[in-house]
Amino acid sequence: MPELMITGWPAIVLAFISALLVTWYYVPKVVSIVRRRHLEDKPNGHKIHHINVPTLGGIGIFAGFLIGYLLGVDGYLPGLSYFTAAVVILFFIGMKDDLIAMNQVKKLAGEFVSAVIIFFFTDLSFTSLHGFLGIDQISPWASFFITVFVIILIINAVNLIDGIDGLAATVGVVTSVTFGIFFYLSGDFGYTVIAAALTGALIAFLRFNLSNGRFKIFMGDTGSLVIGFTLAVFAIRFNELVAQGRSVISLTSAPAVAIGILIVPLFDTLRVIVLRIAHNQSPFKADQRHIHHLMLRAGFTHRESTLYIALFNIMMIAIAFLLDGVGMIWLGVILFTICLIAVWFVYRAAARTASAGRVPHGAAAVEA
Repeated sequence: MPELMITGWPAIVLAFISALLVTWYYVPKVVSIVRRRHLEDKPNGHKIHHINVPTLGGIGIFAGFLIGYLLGVDGYLPGLSYFTAAVVILFFIGMKDDLIAMNQVKKLAGEFVSAVIIFFFTDLSFTSLHGFLGIDQISPWASFFITVFVIILIINAVNLIDGIDGLAATVGVVTSVTFGIFFYLSGDFGYTVIAAALTGALIAFLRFNLSNGRFKIFMGDTGSLVIGFTLAVFAIRFNELVAQGRSVISLTSAPAVAIGILIVPLFDTLRVIVLRIAHNQSPFKADQRHIHHLMLRAGFTHRESTLYIALFNIMMIAIAFLLDGVGMIWLGVILFTICLIAVWFVYRAAARTASAGRVPHGAAAVEA
């Protein structure tokens, strides 16, 4: 019997639907096992939820994502086995961290290994700075450090925004769809399939994460590390398609546009790290300074906060593409300034709520 090769739109649709169905099927199974084994995420000092909630939802995301892209990507990506190996490493690191709190150094070491695998065994690495500071092509060593740094940065940035119901998954959907459309229009069907699979898995997960029923679950590091890593890979591929002249549109500020696509996790991470250092705290110490925490203190619910942050993310993506021609530095300044203004308004709203003595909606809600 001849080999069946599914390509084009059918492969993209197959990846999306299979990822969605597998995640939809497995998440309730994970919830049941977690409850039986008493592995729920328990409240503590820096967490918002006040009841035990099942975690390890990332198992369902991982299963759907993996099966989805493996079914649809056949024949498109020669280095797929190495990408898969790196994803599997992060999946097990995340699982261990969810079950038994993991040392940050060991966690970073695992992220480093995954990034190194991508750099040395695939064609995914930064080769150009797109004229930033007058630099176009970069040396292999510079490429290594930039590629590894960006992957680890985005992994941890996505991990840090996983603090309220639906936020990390919704941002993952917004960014995956954006990158996926760009890849599809650029004729890069392999990465389109991977983006479709991640989108399908995350949409299915949101069905349970945003509920308050018996199948409510958090994704945990098991999910956020895999999502962050995949989005980092998308960002690198995005920049390299532009650098190689293979993108659907010729962008002059591709790195800044990529930052615009990932602006929510990247800006929030930068902001929180600066605040922690300013208060003589470890940058890795968990706290409630994130933007989503501010929105809860301002009186927004988890769903409202997630919705508004996602809409802001979409707006920033549109601005990044529309203002690409202003240049990389100016575009970065514009994006950063808009974020600062938005955070200022949220601070004002939180301060008004506190001064009025009102109890924020999010105070009694659950964390994602």
